[in-house]
Amino acid sequence: MNTILEQSSKRPTLWTHLGGLWVMGLMLVNSASAADTRHGYTIYHVNCAGCHGQMAQGNIGPKLAGEPAHWSFALFSRAMLKNLDDKGKPLGMPMPNWGKVGFKGDMGKPPSSAEISDLQAYLKTLK
Repeated sequence: MNTILEQSSKRPTLWTHLGGLWVMGLMLVNSASAADTRHGYTIYHVNCAGCHGQMAQGNIGPKLAGEPAHWSFALFSRAMLKNLDDKGKPLGMPMPNWGKVGFKGDMGKPPSSAEISDLQAYLKTLK
């Protein structure tokens, strides 16, 4: 069985050769691989790097590269939107409550799930 992956469109398309016919099927992409790490990089460097360091190594704020980057999406979202850590304790000052103030340029709107996913995906690329 021959397969070809076409990525010219927004959704990857899988062409499979079955019994003399080419059959097209959409590939399902999970949210982690669909996250945009370039967008996450921008979000991080505009909103987070000043306190957490250029490489999320920690500075005024704690290190984000490593364990926090690998929290479940639900825990990471809760930290971003409700200012609670992985144990449910409030995050320390001067950590903004992004759910109330929004990211810079978002005019006070809470971060979207896509923005949070992109940010987390970027942090996962750091060591």
